[in-house]
Amino acid sequence: MKKLIVTIAALALSLGAFAQINFGVKVGGNLANISGMVGEDSGLDWGDLAKVTPSQSMKLGLNAGVYAEYMVMPMLGVQVEANFSMQGVNTKVESTSSLLGGAASTTKQAWAANYVTVPILAKFHFGPIRAYVGPQLGFALGMNTTTETITGDNTNTQKDVVEDYNSFDCSLALGAQYKITANIGVDARYNIGLTNVFPAVKNDKGEELSEAWGKQGVLQVGVFYEF
Repeated sequence: MKKLIVTIAALALSLGAFAQINFGVKVGGNLANISGMVGEDSGLDWGDLAKVTPSQSMKLGLNAGVYAEYMVMPMLGVQVEANFSMQGVNTKVESTSSLLGGAASTTKQAWAANYVTVPILAKFHFGPIRAYVGPQLGFALGMNTTTETITGDNTNTQKDVVEDYNSFDCSLALGAQYKITANIGVDARYNIGLTNVFPAVKNDKGEELSEAWGKQGVLQVGVFYEF
């Protein structure tokens, strides 16, 4: 028992000797997506269209934040961040509509959502290379859409506020860093959405018409400065 106590005490002292806190700031770009925005299972009603060619693409945005990393031991740290992240998705529908007398039209819709994200990461150090993984909590500040409809020579643009969405998002963050100098480095990560952006659609009787849908995926590339 005495040997066990001595061993635990020695381990605790050794970890305490390694413990330190690193602070930093980061900024970069996003390529964001929301799954299932087009297609039969999207949950969106594209109208009474005879011929439809829907597609979606990633939305470009910015991210910036601050972080603190507590070094548990030389090769392992726990990093907590507070970030601002511009996310969303772009959709496009090319159609020939029976409602427009067979006229061709193109509808482009940009979904934009700003989030405050809080990743909690286990970070592994291998010289100048770091790898990390952990959960990320996201809190939406708002979501809106910009819809551009082009029919012949006519273009109509409309902006709307989206109200029916989940303001909380949970993701799994996976990434790596490379430290170029003692203070400056580059960072790349991918956030895999675990929760649905849009809730289930229900009728007036409370009957579920479609399941909750739309998971986020965000590729982030940027630089950081560590104090």
